Amino acid sequence: MLLDIESTGLAAAAGDRVCEIALVRWQGGEVVRRWETLVNPGRPVSSAAFAVNRIDAGSLARAPSFADIADRLLAELDGAVLVAHNIPFDLEFLDTELTRIGRPALTNPRLDTLTLARCFLMHDRYSLSALSRDLGFDRPAHRAMSDVLALISLFDHLLNRLRMVGVATLADLVRAHRGLLPGEPEPEAPPLLAEALLNGTRVSITYRGRSGETVARQILPLELHTYRGLQRLVAYCYLRSGQRTFYLDRIENYALPESAETDG
Repeated sequence: MLLDIESTGLAAAAGDRVCEIALVRWQGGEVVRRWETLVNPGRPVSSAAFAVNRIDAGSLARAPSFADIADRLLAELDGAVLVAHNIPFDLEFLDTELTRIGRPALTNPRLDTLTLARCFLMHDRYSLSALSRDLGFDRPAHRAMSDVLALISLFDHLLNRLRMVGVATLADLVRAHRGLLPGEPEPEAPPLLAEALLNGTRVSITYRGRSGETVARQILPLELHTYRGLQRLVAYCYLRSGQRTFYLDRIENYALPESAETDG
């Protein structure tokens, strides 16, 4: 299921809301079903967001609320592998909306075309618009369905590229999403990190940023990736209240959170 959302701003954690959703079920290279809807966000669209998506207040005022469309959305997504460009952004907004109405967060398998493009394509810029331009596809218009249709072209291009290097199954594709081609060994994680990945537990780390400054963070490790020879950890960062990527060679130490040490 390929998807895209438009929002009132960029920060779900700061109260920005979903204002448009588009989904396309794509199987065997064909569009099987598509669905899109405006969503009344219950708050104004920021001037910066309006400059991009041009969704006017009058249209949103007449649209259903997220609670009104939640059952249809969940039915459409049921059992699907979710595909989006920079998928953490879209899913953070959807999960925040679901939590707001007392529904559980999405647990679907997911693939990020931004991650795949950075691993297996060589371009100067990796936004959906830039890749569509470089590859000769129709450019997205920063509305949800327009972006999904551009996403289909990019995803199809990525699948064709990956088939050439032996990616033939969904399991192969999931590994490719972590930078691993068929036959390549799984990366080895430090013991405490490997245990956290296996058990779904938090870890405290000290991370060195690009400036050289170190910051203590508490994270929930999600996946270990290989990117152009470097190991990267995808994790939920409690300091930033969102999913982040950490290079393992910049993590200076690992430890159990103090609460976990006390419990032990």
